[in-house]
Amino acid sequence: MSDPHASLPPGQVSVERRQSATSLSQTRPDASLPHVLDVESVAVTIKGKKIVSDISFWIPKGEFVCLCGPNGAGKSTLLKAILGLLPISAGRISIGGEAVIAGDHKIGYVPQRKGFDRDFPARAVDLIVAALRGTWPVRIREAERERARAALKRIGGERLLDKPLAGLSGGETQRVFLARALINDPSLIVLDEPTAGVDAKGRGELLELMTSISRSEELAAILVTHNLAAVAQTAERIVYIEAGKLLCWGLPDELLGQSSLTALAFQARDHHAHAPDDE
Repeated sequence: MSDPHASLPPGQVSVERRQSATSLSQTRPDASLPHVLDVESVAVTIKGKKIVSDISFWIPKGEFVCLCGPNGAGKSTLLKAILGLLPISAGRISIGGEAVIAGDHKIGYVPQRKGFDRDFPARAVDLIVAALRGTWPVRIREAERERARAALKRIGGERLLDKPLAGLSGGETQRVFLARALINDPSLIVLDEPTAGVDAKGRGELLELMTSISRSEELAAILVTHNLAAVAQTAERIVYIEAGKLLCWGLPDELLGQSSLTALAFQARDHHAHAPDDE
């Protein structure tokens, strides 16, 4: 796909892109729906540099949102702020009307990088119950085991309950971490590049899982991804940021394939490469 801005001077390209992007049709959620997440005029400054500036959007109950943008756009910074892991310098972030705090059980999180020692003799059930308790379990109670089983069953992974972590494939690891995110019955689930490091078969399975989550009427979700197939298959709405600012917030049909949006410039069916990790 040719870029109509390619012949413009470098300093003018970003201005032209922003003008074109902000002129796109952008359909907001129904304001009468209950809010799960509110991001209101949020800014994040790190070491004196403003990384995110004046970003506002909200997610209603039951909506699956894809947070998109090119590398260096500020997605990871915004995500950490939503998780309560980074202080904001302006604005407000709330979950169900309450200010967000780190470790809030109303948020289930599936990280991009899975931090566990594969030489440690632990099972999937141990990892899931650790999220339930907030500490690593020495001995698992029967009620905890059943909750872990139910979380895995919800995503078709019940067979993984007693499987050693060291023996999990990439796709199986993602299922276990997804069950871990669901164990506390959160109102919002955040998935950070869940298809990264997963083979083609595992990616297909994960897309099916995320599609089932996107059809949930109870659970709101944010997916951060470079994978346009995931965006096209799961997103009910797209929040697109670039250079730390919100450019667009609308429906996939309105935004996918738009040449003014760097990270969404190609339709998912024509895009098979998996981009590198975000900032």
